[in-house]
Amino acid sequence: MKWSVSIRQAMVLLLLYSGVCVASNDASTFEALAQHKQWQHLLHYRLHWNGEVYSQNDSDEFFLHPTGKYDALAELNAAVRAFSITDMADDESAQCRFPARYEWLKQQLNDHAFIDQPCPDFDRWAKEIAAHSLTLIFPASHINSPSSMYGHTLVRMDREDPASSKLLAYSVNFAANADPTDNELVFSYKGLTGGYPGVVSVLPYYVKTNEYQHMEYRDVWEYPLNLSPAEVDQFVRHIWETQDTEFDYFFFDENCSYRLLALIDAATERADLTDDFFLTAVPVDTIRALDDQGFVAGAVYRASAASQLNAASDQVSKQVREVSRVLVESDDDIDTLLQSLSAKQQVQALELSHAYARYLAVKKKKASPELRRRTLALLSARAKRPIESGFQPAAQPGLRDDQGHQTRRFALAAGQTEHGFVDLHWRPAYHDVMDLLDGFVPGSQIQMGATELRAWDTDDIRLQRLTVIDVLSLSQRDFYQRPTAWGVSGGAKRFVGRESPLHGYLHVAFGQAVGLAGGRLYGLAETQLLVDNQIEEGYQLTLGPRAGWLYQSHLLNANIEGNWQPSVAGDNRERHEVLARLGLRLTSQSQLRAEWIRQWQQETTNNEWRVSWQQYF
Repeated sequence: MKWSVSIRQAMVLLLLYSGVCVASNDASTFEALAQHKQWQHLLHYRLHWNGEVYSQNDSDEFFLHPTGKYDALAELNAAVRAFSITDMADDESAQCRFPARYEWLKQQLNDHAFIDQPCPDFDRWAKEIAAHSLTLIFPASHINSPSSMYGHTLVRMDREDPASSKLLAYSVNFAANADPTDNELVFSYKGLTGGYPGVVSVLPYYVKTNEYQHMEYRDVWEYPLNLSPAEVDQFVRHIWETQDTEFDYFFFDENCSYRLLALIDAATERADLTDDFFLTAVPVDTIRALDDQGFVAGAVYRASAASQLNAASDQVSKQVREVSRVLVESDDDIDTLLQSLSAKQQVQALELSHAYARYLAVKKKKASPELRRRTLALLSARAKRPIESGFQPAAQPGLRDDQGHQTRRFALAAGQTEHGFVDLHWRPAYHDVMDLLDGFVPGSQIQMGATELRAWDTDDIRLQRLTVIDVLSLSQRDFYQRPTAWGVSGGAKRFVGRESPLHGYLHVAFGQAVGLAGGRLYGLAETQLLVDNQIEEGYQLTLGPRAGWLYQSHLLNANIEGNWQPSVAGDNRERHEVLARLGLRLTSQSQLRAEWIRQWQQETTNNEWRVSWQQYF
């Protein structure tokens, strides 16, 4: 049910002028309830940057009192009065609009004679959902999707019958209500700056499963939650309250995962999950918060279509793989192309070709008529061969994403250029390619807000680097998939050398990465924009190659990279750089790292080395 503005206004006027009173409860009781953690969770009250506590919901329709966003007591008084009104028409009472608040206040005010009003719309909706338990769904991080670089979470509302299909259950999702015409750069900018409203939606789970497992080719982890049936019922009531209202949406803090924790906070007094998330709310950290407070009952792995394709590809010969690709990319007769294979290999090639055709359809956003016809022909050929392919399912990863290192990092380093120095480093989120690998996507890097202070042996202390954003995707090519490697980073930093001034920078790069037995090789075309009043003409625009080798393992990471940047515009000095890095795992949350950098600018050469201890927390 949606409350129209006119109905809400009528309700407010009714509250202001009605003679309904709550004589059995004195003012002190109401003041205590207004400060109760659970009442404030139901209103989504949180501490803000200005030190004040008020609601994060931005819709007037979410409150009964005109000042309810900022005044929890006024909202509570208005709610008690509204819930006490009787003889309301079906679905028009405040009890129907805010069933979770009504249920909680009924429990707190036992001596108050509330009379339940008829709410057939809500009753039908809740019956259709039929939620008996909740499962947190985590589609793993997908670095090539700006909205899902850190991963994503949603909640599935499971039915009591264990034999019922999970795909037919309903799910709760919080996402930015983005303009579909915005491109990815505009989407990223608005997502970072709160340019989109965030909305809670309820969708069939198969819709989201199809989007994440097939459309975006992401593995999924499912976490059953320890909530009682009464807590699940309260969760469903609260979801009803938040539908058709808006919250701010920010990629890094008030995002999908943060809002789900706030919704769970509102459903049970056992939960107080959002207090630890102020600057960032990385999805894996929110899973850890649920686990730490005893709400996670297990974990189930669902392999993506990409993982299944790669796993099946590893189980066949090179000849079968090549035939499977030709089956999709050519118009030749299918039976003729399969003649050289055994009966079992033919089935394997057909199943691989179908998975490859689906990948191409996803990559191109929509299937072409030719690809659709070829896919149907492949399915028809497969149906004529009634034997099993024998493919084993994709293996579950040894560690889940939430079992990797913590996403905040502190580092202490000592090093030498022409002078000695000590660095203090702090990073609020999230991971770089030299960090501990377990639980993270190899070749991926997302850093935000990394800050580094350097104390020289000459007693001066300077800001050495401030990273606003640093994303690097070295997704490697395989037999079927050819992703683009890319990177973008921006902030302020200094070149090697004590006297080097701080300058602003923006780097953008595109290229390719290939996997080898000893790591991955990558080559990118990178353009750099440097800005500072100490640079000739105030800026320099460069374009040149960036190439390197990256090795990552459980114990050891290594990286060698070269970068040549001839000037295109502005300052005409040519620059080169070579770096070598080595990281050694100490514990599951600490690492020892050594780095060496050599930089050339015209005829000047500078070297820097340093050794650091990295601690994740």
